[in-house]
Amino acid sequence: MAFHDLIGQSIAKDLLRRSLHAQRLPTGLLFVGPVGVGKRLCALSVAQALNCQVAPAEGCGTCSVCQRIARGEHPDVKLVAPDGAQIKIGQAREAVRFVTDPPYEARRRVLLFKPADAFNTAAANALLKTLEEPPAHAQLILISARPDALPATIRSRCPQVRFTPLTLDEVEQCLDRQAKRPPADRRLLARLAQGRPGTVVGLDLEDYRQQRKIALEFLGLLTQGTPVTRLLKAANYFGKLERPEFEAALDILASLLRDVTCLKAASLASQPGDSMEDVLTHVDIVSKLQALATQLSLKQLQVALDRFEAIRRNLNRNINRVLAMEAALLSLSAGRPMLT
Repeated sequence: MAFHDLIGQSIAKDLLRRSLHAQRLPTGLLFVGPVGVGKRLCALSVAQALNCQVAPAEGCGTCSVCQRIARGEHPDVKLVAPDGAQIKIGQAREAVRFVTDPPYEARRRVLLFKPADAFNTAAANALLKTLEEPPAHAQLILISARPDALPATIRSRCPQVRFTPLTLDEVEQCLDRQAKRPPADRRLLARLAQGRPGTVVGLDLEDYRQQRKIALEFLGLLTQGTPVTRLLKAANYFGKLERPEFEAALDILASLLRDVTCLKAASLASQPGDSMEDVLTHVDIVSKLQALATQLSLKQLQVALDRFEAIRRNLNRNINRVLAMEAALLSLSAGRPMLT
């Protein structure tokens, strides 16, 4: 995807284009920013701009060189991803050999690491000399959402290019380009993306809406004098989900609670509900969220958010998820002393 096709990230694009046209692009670059905001696509645009014969320093996006780079098929452009949880020393050594060898057909060999913060210590050390003394035909781009996790020796040799979340309109443009969807689906996906369109690629909205319905019913238990047996049954359902599904459920619960909290705060401030549309994620079910907001206090909502966030933080300690959800629901249900 050539620079002119990239949506958003105007500051990062302008910086890179000026450097490319002036032939002053640093050999090592570190692209930093949240997951899913387009860092990899922009890195591929740099590879195109460096090697396109039709539009040097820009990339046309349509020639054979640009197309093969976009598809990951060009012999002089290589993406290195973790082998398991880490980028290991064998991968780093192979990458160094790749970028040290002369290009097969391009002007520059481009080496991408994503995510670069997955380097283990040995792999980072293996790459360091190449960053210090890069071949003239080499271009290295490290992509990371956690740049502080990289060794300082790597960071100091790679100027950072910062990427930020996209606007809601920009996310909708990205989603519309990927696939044609009904407007309601596109709007919901755009809001769920929170400025990071890459995070909702492949999301099954039908399944998401079903899981959201269950989560909404779960939160509804906080507003009722619900029998303990029903509370325990609900906690058991969530707690017995496999970990990926359990984490997704916690995300949905937190997202719903944030919307309800916004609505509650707006009602206390006597702000009209329509003014909240720009800050809400689940605008398609706002009436149901309003109903929750009228029955829960800000204190209850904050405590609920804190409880579910604490469960998420403790997942790596292999906590008993059923017991954790039981404790959260029993303490959060209406009428409990802690919620007064």
